[in-house]
Amino acid sequence: MRRGTFAACLTIAMVIGLSGTSSALLITYSASTGQTAEAEFLFTDATHLEITLAETTPVGASSLAGAAAILTSIGFRLPDSSVIVLPGTVTIASGSSSVGFSKGDLGAGDDVSREWGATIKGEEPLDSVGSFDFVSTNEAQVKKFDGKNRDASKGLDGPQGGLLDDSAARGGLGVIDNSVVILLTLDADPSTKEAESLDVDQQTALLDSLLTDSIVEYGSNAAFGYPDGDEQPIPEPGTLLLIGSGLAGFVGYSGFRRKKK
Repeated sequence: MRRGTFAACLTIAMVIGLSGTSSALLITYSASTGQTAEAEFLFTDATHLEITLAETTPVGASSLAGAAAILTSIGFRLPDSSVIVLPGTVTIASGSSSVGFSKGDLGAGDDVSREWGATIKGEEPLDSVGSFDFVSTNEAQVKKFDGKNRDASKGLDGPQGGLLDDSAARGGLGVIDNSVVILLTLDADPSTKEAESLDVDQQTALLDSLLTDSIVEYGSNAAFGYPDGDEQPIPEPGTLLLIGSGLAGFVGYSGFRRKKK
């Protein structure tokens, strides 16, 4: 390959790598009661948003106990006319498991969708903090996801089925210790029968808004956690690969030039 052609390819690779738009964001949340949580938002494609939600409160750090201490909801505001539509799924995340489920405990990868629901086709009020689209184990204002019921009730029963990092403090309720993966289908135009893709601007707008306009709920209105405010986008693996390839190529090319001198 000629040096000019190589340099042009290298420049393109570095520009793509350094300017690649991130489609993932990690946010930490804190409540005045000492509760903490973490959520990673990732667009797996233009109609699917994946949320890995974890409860991270250190043992002894919370002023809440039992049902009130269980993470039950995560809320956010979708851009423009976009809405959540069915289907939606919730699975236990890697390294986590259920504790105290009446029908037997579960492990990583197991489906617990039936213990969760979401606001479908529009925002709903979440206590005094305003209207959000949200995913929750609380039955009010959400439509249940499909799937096999994994706990005692056929309906959603509030904190039961929610998240807790200290399962000894669950107050006898069935919980997941401590994270789940939520996969939502989003529709940018609910007036059509098929789910319409969110374009890049809409995806970016949603991720940007999460930094100041998302929320987690503990118990049933027991406490709310808000973004800490110092979150950064997570580069996609492909973006990191391009950056690495560009830098490696730059180093190799520099060495090539030195040898030719």
